[in-house]
Amino acid sequence: MSGYRVTSSSIESPQDLEQEWCALQSRVDCSYFQSWGWIGVWLEQIAAEFDPLIVRVWYGGSLVGLGIFVHRIIRRRLFINSSALFLNEYPFDGRNMSIEYNGLLAEHDHRERVYAEVIDHLFSTNKGLDEVFFGGVDASAVVYQGLAHSGCRPEHISRQLLEESYTWAVDLGSIGTGMDAYLETLSRNRRAQIRRSIRLYEAYGPLRLEEAKDLVMAREFFSGLKELHTLRWQKEGKQGVFANPVWGNFHRALIKSRFPEGEIQLLRVRNDNAVIGYLYSLVWRKKVYVLQTGFESQREKGLMPGYVVHAMAIEHNRKLGMVMYDLMHGDELYKQIMCDRYQQLQWLVLQRPRIRFTIENLALALKRKFTAT
Repeated sequence: MSGYRVTSSSIESPQDLEQEWCALQSRVDCSYFQSWGWIGVWLEQIAAEFDPLIVRVWYGGSLVGLGIFVHRIIRRRLFINSSALFLNEYPFDGRNMSIEYNGLLAEHDHRERVYAEVIDHLFSTNKGLDEVFFGGVDASAVVYQGLAHSGCRPEHISRQLLEESYTWAVDLGSIGTGMDAYLETLSRNRRAQIRRSIRLYEAYGPLRLEEAKDLVMAREFFSGLKELHTLRWQKEGKQGVFANPVWGNFHRALIKSRFPEGEIQLLRVRNDNAVIGYLYSLVWRKKVYVLQTGFESQREKGLMPGYVVHAMAIEHNRKLGMVMYDLMHGDELYKQIMCDRYQQLQWLVLQRPRIRFTIENLALALKRKFTAT
């Protein structure tokens, strides 16, 4: 006997899950995207209509693992039909909220076994299940070990890597006092450019960073961010995230629910002439996750609104006692330039040995091979 027990059931009401989720998260190291702040709003705004499945893992009499899965019958590449489950997300129909640092909520000493037990449970209790997707998980996470230690032998369940990306962050504890101390961590050329940009902005009055202090102010900043973000993308012939009303509605609900809990940060940087930019971030256990930005369009040569706003926000959060300023995943050059830490995330799928998947994976491998040559 392993001592582990797994149950699963539909979630009838998100409120019914809140108490045990919060109790478990208080005992584990988890990201904001695994916290009840994010999960509770996601359940209400996105997942509730899709009959989400809650999987619980018990060890003895203690709850040591939780995970929420949403089901979808998907069709891709014309001939692939699949019954699939997605962990903590529903990446379809404009309802993809771009989760990062994803994973099962699990006590540290039980993480590998929690993954193993959940994987076993999902595939053994649902014979029609074809795939389970784990999106945006830490590349060093225990999905791998969990699969290895589960009862699902490799010939029964395979793992496919769909995508990988790096997140970029600034270790706020590694820099000294004042924004100049942070700028000294950058290349000589880059810090000279940022300082010149600051001087150009301050020709119209001193730069000021303001943090939203109440919900009314937070909503005002979010609306301002939307305006600048949308204008900037439209100038490039694109729409930006606010073109998706589901995205906007979700984050307005998140701000309404979690700003009073201190989990939302909205910043505005301006001089006497104009607003330079806005930042919308999630705050969790002294880490700041920069989720969305809105910067003014560059009005003249030498202005670098994004670099200036981020540099001021980095110093602001260092003074607040935050330990990490996370620019999240993506291959944008500015993230690599401004950050001194990185972490790899992966998007994985576990699959039953279906002939259609074998054909699909061979075709994708051939495509990657010829693309690389």
